[in-house]
Amino acid sequence: MRLVSFWGKGGVGKTTCSAALATGLSEIEGMKVLLLTTDLTPTLSDVLMADLGSSPTRVRGYSNLFALELDERTVLERWKLRFGREVYDVISSFLPVDEGFIDYVAGAPGIAEQFILYVLHEIIGERGYDIVIWDTPASSSSLRLLRIEKELYEHMGEALKMYLRIKGFLDRMRSKESDPLKLIGEWRELAKGIFDMLASDDHSAYIVATPERMSYEISKRIREELSSFGIDVKGVIVNKYIRNSCEDLPKLRRNQDDVAELFLRDFRNVKLLGYYDGEIIGRDALLCFYRDLSPLT
Repeated sequence: MRLVSFWGKGGVGKTTCSAALATGLSEIEGMKVLLLTTDLTPTLSDVLMADLGSSPTRVRGYSNLFALELDERTVLERWKLRFGREVYDVISSFLPVDEGFIDYVAGAPGIAEQFILYVLHEIIGERGYDIVIWDTPASSSSLRLLRIEKELYEHMGEALKMYLRIKGFLDRMRSKESDPLKLIGEWRELAKGIFDMLASDDHSAYIVATPERMSYEISKRIREELSSFGIDVKGVIVNKYIRNSCEDLPKLRRNQDDVAELFLRDFRNVKLLGYYDGEIIGRDALLCFYRDLSPLT
C-alpha cells in the first residue's frame, strides 16, 4: 500500500490537491482510496461536499473513496484512550501524581500533532486500502509534529540514563503492574516505525506552493526539513499560475513567471497548475482538477 502526502503553507491548495487526487484515483483508476486530513481545523468535508467523521467513512456519491477528518477534540480523546494510562504509569513511577495528570498531559502543546502520526501509522498498518492520501496541516504544524515525534523519543532515551540513577527507582518500578521501562521502549520502537514508514519508497511526498516568492522560500525550507528526516520530496505543484496573457495585471504575471523559473531551476518534477476562476468543490470539479494534476503518482 502506498502513501501520498501533500505539504505546504496554508492556503496554497493542499486539501484541493489531496481531494482531487483521491477522487481521480478512486473514480478513474478504480483504486480503493483513503483520504486523510490532519488539519485540526479541517475543510475537507466542504471540498468533497460530504459529511465526514473521525473514522474512515465511505464518501457518498463517490466511487470507492473513503475519508477521515480529525478535529483536535477527537484527536485528544483518542490519545487519552490509547496512551493516557501508559503515560500515567511512567510518570507516576517517579512523581507523586494522580490520574488527573492524564488530562493535564493531553492539554500540552504538540500532543495532538504527535498523535496524528500514530493514527496514520495505524491506518497504514491495517493495509485495507490501495493508497492513502494525506492532507497535512499548514507547514509549521506539519513540520512541528515531525520534530516533536523525533525529539520526544530521543529525550526518552537520554532520560532513561538519569532515571536509572535515582535511588530506589527500579524497586518502585517493579512494584507497578506495568513496566515503565518496557513502555518507553515500546514508544521508541513505535516512533522508529513511524519514521521508517515516512522515509520508505512507498511514501511519495509532494510540496504544494503558489507562484509567489514567499511560497518559494517556504517550499525550500519544507524540502530541507523533510530531507532531514529522510523523506524525499517527489515533486512540487505550483498552483494558481496564470498561464495566459494578463493585460490587466502585467506585473503580477511577470512576478509569477519569475518565481515559476525559480521553482523549475531549484526543484525537480515541477508541475504548474493554472489559475481556476471558481471554487473547486464537489466530485465533478475535483475530477476536472485531477485531469490537470495527473499523472502525479
